[in-house]
Amino acid sequence: MIYMHCRIRVSDFAAWKAKMDGDKDSHRKAGLNLIHLWRGIDDPGLAFMVLEVEDKEKARQHLNPSEVRQSSDVAGVLEFDWRFVESIPVERA
Repeated sequence: MIYMHCRIRVSDFAAWKAKMDGDKDSHRKAGLNLIHLWRGIDDPGLAFMVLEVEDKEKARQHLNPSEVRQSSDVAGVLEFDWRFVESIPVERA
């Protein structure tokens, strides 16, 4: 399974989260499914998320710079970084 790991810094977490929740259909159409969302304790404007990726190329097209920039401006995004990753099994202690 392919995942997308994102780090995002926002000016207003509640406003960004509301925008993110409103974009669920768009994310689903791009083959992205949010499975984890974390918020910084000491820095509440910092968030990390993991999304399942059905189709890497479809997801990449969804994240084209002009659309992301426009949506990011509306949502108060200050920084955004993402990477496609894969899960590697680990042995637990």
